[in-house]
Amino acid sequence: MKRLAASLVHRVARHPLARQLREAAQGAGVDVWLVGGFVRDAALSAPSHDIDLVCGGPASRLIRDLESRWGKRGFRFRRRGVTTWRFAVGDSAVDIVDAARRGLHEDLRRRDFTVNAVAFDVVRRTVSDPLRGLEDLRAGRLRLCRRDAVRDDPLRALRAVRFLAQFPEWRLLPAARAEVAAVAPRLCRVAVERVREELNRLLLSASPSRGLRAATALGLIDPLLPELSPMRDCVAGRDRPDVWRHTLDAIALTENPGQRRLPGHRVVRDDGDRRRLRWSLLLHDISKPETLAHRPEDGRPSFHGHEALGAGRAEGLLSRLRCSRPERRRIARLVSLHLRPGHLADAGPTARGLRRLVRDAGEDLPVLVLHAACDALASGSPDARPRWRRLRTVLTRLLELRHQLGDVPPPLLLNGLDVMRRLGVAAGPRVGEILRQLREKQDAGTLRTRRQALAWLVSLESVGR
Repeated sequence: MKRLAASLVHRVARHPLARQLREAAQGAGVDVWLVGGFVRDAALSAPSHDIDLVCGGPASRLIRDLESRWGKRGFRFRRRGVTTWRFAVGDSAVDIVDAARRGLHEDLRRRDFTVNAVAFDVVRRTVSDPLRGLEDLRAGRLRLCRRDAVRDDPLRALRAVRFLAQFPEWRLLPAARAEVAAVAPRLCRVAVERVREELNRLLLSASPSRGLRAATALGLIDPLLPELSPMRDCVAGRDRPDVWRHTLDAIALTENPGQRRLPGHRVVRDDGDRRRLRWSLLLHDISKPETLAHRPEDGRPSFHGHEALGAGRAEGLLSRLRCSRPERRRIARLVSLHLRPGHLADAGPTARGLRRLVRDAGEDLPVLVLHAACDALASGSPDARPRWRRLRTVLTRLLELRHQLGDVPPPLLLNGLDVMRRLGVAAGPRVGEILRQLREKQDAGTLRTRRQALAWLVSLESVGR
């Protein structure tokens, strides 16, 4: 405990928000403890972002001081008899729980797992561990603080599998597994915003495939994401894993793409890209069960149009989880495009086809490239190896072309109004088709200036006559 206390003293001194919280606690003259992830991550020598505190005295003076320091009011809410103030400060969230009546020990017992029930007194600089959470942390055990901890808040069932994804060496103890499985049907009643945040954190973890496999085994997928249930036991092809297993295998390949030197792994690095990559892989085959058919000539399964239908299904699921409109549209676009690199590889890529895909994928082309690589390598198809050699070449060329064209394509030399005025046509499909042709010629370097584009438009006008 002394080593952990020393580490936490150092972390608090370096962390601007934690340092301000310590100063405010000293000024308010109340006991304040850091708990949860900040303490756990210090014990693991891992970075931490959000801050959870327990206030052992009247919290009003502490809250007033923080509101003055940060220039914003805390959001106060009460859940299951517990009053909490929440502050959003920069990229961090600060939660302060009023435990004046319960005391520290009772507050730690109401938490989810013992690894999150270790406290650090920010004023006295001492560590309290009444539930032996540090022992469980060293042993990699997820043990409930009390038997009904998950029943009190069913979201903790999802948090359990998120921890398994975040810390691949941890294990869920049998008593905790039983409680998580028992509460699974109640997950459908949890606020979708809370579910979405836990799913995002799971997908950004070190091993999201492990968390999703655990969620499947514990019966959490059906109440959380019922749209994905038909993927289980849906045949993906002759001598291939089912669609759900293929999906998890594809996500597993994102966990260390640099080891295989997959195309795109050097570019897809920030959390936003990784989140969209894993969501798109999770959802890319969502419509395979409803498009399943068997070819009359050999009985092999086919899934014609599953990418287009799946894009709509994916956007609907993400809308239900109240993801932002730009985010769900980008993920849906990845789902709709996920077969295009493979089609180019099979048919023989043309410069025109490559440029069009670069343009259609836009800023998410690197994510699409890595998606296609993981999807192909997880296919389990007997001809996967020769197809992968062809596909890898296409994926590399797509990234090279993106670099040549720039991350953001240049603006069109003409707009729709130019076309309508010059040709005397009304808005409609013909204008869109002309602009598409213009984009292709501009990307190919055939048309470089507005004067050249207008001359080309005149030539179209003469052809039309």
